[in-house]
Amino acid sequence: MSELIITFDKESPASIDETINIKAISEGNEELEYKFLEGVPGERNLVWKQIEDFSDNSVCKWNPKNPGEYMIMVQARDKSSGFTNSRRMKYIINGIEENGIIEVNNKNSKLIRDVAIDKTNLTLGEKINLDVLSEESEELLLYRFWIRGIQGWELLKDYSTENKLTYTTTKVGDEEILIECKRPSSVNNIDDFITIKFKVNEQPVLEINSFSCLSESLLVGEELIFKVGVNYEKTRTILYKFLRVDLNGRISCIQDYSTKNTVSICEREKGKYKILCYVRDIFSNKAYDDRAAIIYLVKPYEEIKIRSFSSELSSPQLAGNTVNFKSSVIGGNEVLYRYIVEGPVAEDTGYIRARNFSWDTKAEGEYKIILKVKDISFNEGYEDSKELNFKIDKKGEKPVNILEINSSKTRGCIKGEPINLKVKAEGGTQLLYSFIVYKDGVEKERSNYGTMNWVNFTPEDSGEYEVEVRVIDKYSSREYDAHEYIFFKVKDYQEAEIDYLLLSEKEFYLVGDIIETELITQNTKNVLLRYVTKINGHEVEDTGFINSKHVKIKPKCPGKYTFEIYAKNILCKDEYDAKKEVSFYVNEATPVTNTKIKSDVLEVVAGKEVTFEVNSEGGKEVCYEFYMMEKGNWTRVQPYGRKNYYTFLPYRSGDYRMLVLSKSYYKKVNYEDYTDIEFTVKPQFNVE
Repeated sequence: MSELIITFDKESPASIDETINIKAISEGNEELEYKFLEGVPGERNLVWKQIEDFSDNSVCKWNPKNPGEYMIMVQARDKSSGFTNSRRMKYIINGIEENGIIEVNNKNSKLIRDVAIDKTNLTLGEKINLDVLSEESEELLLYRFWIRGIQGWELLKDYSTENKLTYTTTKVGDEEILIECKRPSSVNNIDDFITIKFKVNEQPVLEINSFSCLSESLLVGEELIFKVGVNYEKTRTILYKFLRVDLNGRISCIQDYSTKNTVSICEREKGKYKILCYVRDIFSNKAYDDRAAIIYLVKPYEEIKIRSFSSELSSPQLAGNTVNFKSSVIGGNEVLYRYIVEGPVAEDTGYIRARNFSWDTKAEGEYKIILKVKDISFNEGYEDSKELNFKIDKKGEKPVNILEINSSKTRGCIKGEPINLKVKAEGGTQLLYSFIVYKDGVEKERSNYGTMNWVNFTPEDSGEYEVEVRVIDKYSSREYDAHEYIFFKVKDYQEAEIDYLLLSEKEFYLVGDIIETELITQNTKNVLLRYVTKINGHEVEDTGFINSKHVKIKPKCPGKYTFEIYAKNILCKDEYDAKKEVSFYVNEATPVTNTKIKSDVLEVVAGKEVTFEVNSEGGKEVCYEFYMMEKGNWTRVQPYGRKNYYTFLPYRSGDYRMLVLSKSYYKKVNYEDYTDIEFTVKPQFNVE
């Protein structure tokens, strides 16, 4: 039966000479009869007297005879079922004397002294905190909380001794909370009540103010990271959803609504793509509060650029000599090189993979050497080119050529420690050597030409050093006949180097396995290491730089695990000196294998049940799906489930075949293993 409500046309207390209308309200659709009673306090208990017996009338006139504190009770009875419900309410009647109204002594009717509320003006989604303050004379009270809804009062919290309430606002507008209070021993439904009003305002307008790609280059196969920025207060919770539009216009969701405002993807084909971002407040009732799109072009490789193109020998050279040309190219996946010689004797190598070109000079004259480069996938002429002018004179003595430069150090150069250079050259009549030292592109010192083919130089500061070695014939009129550069990176300390990264030797890692890594580094005492752990490309742990060379992890979930290890000397001011990375897969369980079927009978007969039981090895929470072939048609007879058997009742004889697919429950595949069995159903009766 629906809840019963009692109302009065006059508020309590009323005077003894007034007629009071009592009204009973039921929120249901039942056909009810109502009975009204008044409870008058006696010596020990209430004395109940009938005001009006059961009738269809839901309103009763009440004329109390004496002042006092009354208890009004209404009983409602369902005409069809006879079920009875009742509700009580307290009402006070004051008496009248010649000089005024006699108020009935009702010291205990007021239980709620005040309500402490932290705020009355809120933003949607904020919480309101209420603290009900009772009269000091009351030791123990019960409290009930309601919120005004569309259909009336909705219960938030039923009667309990808890006098505090925290409520999260979910709609905009004027709100009202009803607090009811009573004593545990009271027979009344309510002894006292109070209402609290407050206002809920809309959230500020949410707008996307930035949408950018954080990756420096947008290449096929590389991780692309996109980040969205919005104008919101830190107290608000914002949700982000990302959709990707591919080359064919197909839309896929790459991240459903979450608090993560970045998303990473990896494109497998070149072309133009689009990412849509939808944002909304977590308490918003809209599909989204704002949206934005970004269009990006994914290239198959970095743009090809020729950094340098030079000859080992300076121009002019003598006819008959071989001139080697070197090039340095950045970008591309697989670069092709084409060398074209224009002059008295022309030459064209066509596109080749060799980055160096040896030119055998045959005749004197003015020449132009052209280098063209492109990626092997590029279908047009070329992507970049450079050219050099070169002069060939009549054949003379063997030209000067630098064969090699030996350095005592190439890596790990530290300021204050000397570096020895020794040059090996050929040609000419008598060779002279000069050494020029540059730091950060600025010349610091040079030696005049002399017969010594070695030099010691000591870098006084850290930085990038470049030493140019020049060789000239004693009788040459040129600035130099041959020259080469050697580069050094000098630091204040010995750079950290990761020699080896040792990983537990296992072919198959499972969740719960202990995986150990060990780093072998030089200058171990002065090296700090930082371990970054990623699962499926998402960073889950960053140890920062620590002194430990061992790391143990115990995977709790399956996926692709990646360790990025950064090493640096304790004096390093850069982010790191060296980096290594290792990846491996952790599986939830071993694959499902060796699936087998067996039946509970040796001979299958029409009209008799046969049960096929399946067992597998490996896997986790293995599920099975059963198919039956009858008369050449496959029928799925039992979908995937943990049930590893199937009971079959054949109605007709003939040849049958059963197929069982098996997989672990968590695997997002059609199956991991399968097996089948063929059997013949014999007729129930043999007819001879």
